Amino acid sequence: MKKLLLVLLTSMSFLAVKAQDKIITIQKDTIECRIISVNADRISYEQKASDNQIMGKQIAMPEVLHYYRTAGSENYYTAVLQKSKPEPPEHRWVLSLQGGLAHSLTDYSDVINMNISNGAPASEIKDYFKKMKNGYYINSNIYYLLTTFLGVGIDYNFFCSTANGEFITRGFSNMNLPVYSINQLDEKLYIHFAGPSALFQQFPDKKRKIRITETLSPGVVFFREEARNSEYSIYWGNNTSYTGEPPQYYEHMNYVLSNTTFGVKAGLSAEYCITPQISA
Repeated sequence: MKKLLLVLLTSMSFLAVKAQDKIITIQKDTIECRIISVNADRISYEQKASDNQIMGKQIAMPEVLHYYRTAGSENYYTAVLQKSKPEPPEHRWVLSLQGGLAHSLTDYSDVINMNISNGAPASEIKDYFKKMKNGYYINSNIYYLLTTFLGVGIDYNFFCSTANGEFITRGFSNMNLPVYSINQLDEKLYIHFAGPSALFQQFPDKKRKIRITETLSPGVVFFREEARNSEYSIYWGNNTSYTGEPPQYYEHMNYVLSNTTFGVKAGLSAEYCITPQISA
């Protein structure tokens, strides 16, 4: 009778060991425990402490690769592999507003060479168009997160740069004599971009404080350039010579260039999440 009781106790102990629940973390660590409850956010479980006490613990779902759970109250135990469900985003909507300095990659080489050929100093012309490439930008977008990794939304970007300068250009009179005039130029460049956008974000750290975000946006680009030019010129008319100084005047020329085209905007950013709503 005693031998039979010993065999039964040994068999029950063996089954209890085999029936133990397991949690496999994303770091491939194994937690042997008894799972109490499972929901979309976390797993609650009990684990035996070193002093033979039972401690209640929890683990967040993003840290779980998969888990094994026994059938529970039945006399038999079946280990079933259950993949953890994706964690729904805590905040579905993401609104972003950014601004700062920006640099344009627009090619002004043809315009620079044309001004140099008209007698403008090369160094001053290059400095002028360097100002046209440097400006500021404002970016605003809103996304709806389908998962913690993927979101869809709308992206808008505005770029503006200005430049003004005064150059001495050279011309020739009817007497074939060189005539130098002052050319004042003032330009403003506006570029608008708008279109649908996809957002991808990752949290490389366990505490989810660091966020890496990528965006990809196909859309429409609106281009507009305004220029105001005042050139101090000399009027010779049909005369080949003047007694005294020839008539002088300011010639004003204004123009506007505009265009619409298709473009693609891509972005990459790294952020530190101060709170779930604010990051830097």
